[in-house]
Amino acid sequence: MSSAQTSPVNCVEVLSALILLIDGEIEETSQVQAIETHIQECLPCRSEISHERRMHQMLHEMLTRSCCEKAPQEFHDELAQKLFAAQSSMAEVRTEFTMTEISIQIDEFGQIEHREITIESTQEYRLPREE
Repeated sequence: MSSAQTSPVNCVEVLSALILLIDGEIEETSQVQAIETHIQECLPCRSEISHERRMHQMLHEMLTRSCCEKAPQEFHDELAQKLFAAQSSMAEVRTEFTMTEISIQIDEFGQIEHREITIESTQEYRLPREE
C-alpha cells in the first residue's frame, strides 16, 4: 500500500496507537498529525479507526446510561493502558511488497533501444499474534 511509503508512520504504528488517539492521550502534535495523515491516505486504517470510534462511542453511551458517577482519572488511565495492551496483542499487520522490473534493449538501427517496465504490488494481511 502506497500510504505506508508516503507517511512517516506505518500501519502497525497507527493501529497500535488508535485507542490513545481516540482518547486524546497522545500529546505530541507531530505524532498526532503523522497518524492523521496516514489515516487519510490508508483505507484499511481509516476503516479500523472508524470502527474503534463507533465502539468507543457505544461503550461511552452505555456506561453513561447505566451509571451517573464519574470514574477517577486513575481508572481511565488504567483502562486505556489495558485496552492499548489488548489491542496491540490481538492482531499483527503484515505488509508484503513485490516489485518486478523488465528491461529491454534493442540494436542501434532505431529499434527499441531501451525500455523499462516496473510492476509494484503491496498487500496487507491481518494475522493473529502467535503466542
